Amino acid sequence: MSQHLTTVGIIPARYASSRFEGKALVDILGKPMIQHVYERACQSKLLDRVVVATDDQRISDVVSGFGGEAILTGPAKTGTDRVAKVAESLSDDIVANIQGDEPLLDPKAVDQLLQPFLDDSTTQVTTLMQRIENPDDYYDPNVVKVVVTQSGQAMYFSRSCLPGNLGQEWSTSAPNFRHVGLYAFKRLCLMDFTHWKRTPYEISEGLEQLRFLENGVSIRVLETKSRSIGIDTPDDLKRLMQFLKA
Repeated sequence: MSQHLTTVGIIPARYASSRFEGKALVDILGKPMIQHVYERACQSKLLDRVVVATDDQRISDVVSGFGGEAILTGPAKTGTDRVAKVAESLSDDIVANIQGDEPLLDPKAVDQLLQPFLDDSTTQVTTLMQRIENPDDYYDPNVVKVVVTQSGQAMYFSRSCLPGNLGQEWSTSAPNFRHVGLYAFKRLCLMDFTHWKRTPYEISEGLEQLRFLENGVSIRVLETKSRSIGIDTPDDLKRLMQFLKA
């Protein structure tokens, strides 16, 4: 990244996904999904290193087979905890948490995450957001909403409709944003995160990023135009293949 800051992208990948077991190794145009993610992450201009964090030897062997770097971890409650387990053994200043189920990852989105750490030494955590463009996403509890200050700091994340529009129907009178689940952290801040107890709003919403806000850590949120397709189920994979063949 620079002579003063070093960066690592960590891709958490587990085999025993409840909705799509073994999805990290599913074939997409002749390559396992984890390889697509790894190779795209390596195209980032600001990452010095990319590592796959996994608890499964099969995934580790596949990553090693295509020339990537994998680190085996023990069981972890969340993807962030798995990333932190690996980051704890590294010395890099900045850690990017890159989702292992987004084979169309945009390397520019990763760079967008990392740039604020170069621009402002007080930056602790960054993530991304996109404008919500239809009411279905606004009302969908699986689409996490975020509201930010005028300077781009997260005020709150929620699965509920946010902002609430005073009970009115879908409205664009105020900006509506969906959270994009890419993160970057100062490594020491990530280590703090793993030692904090789960917090009330985190538990209520089922959103671990709220643990940062509830402990007084600011999250810088940047708007991105990058579009990706997350693979959570076999149906998602079918849609991706249709998109790639179109």
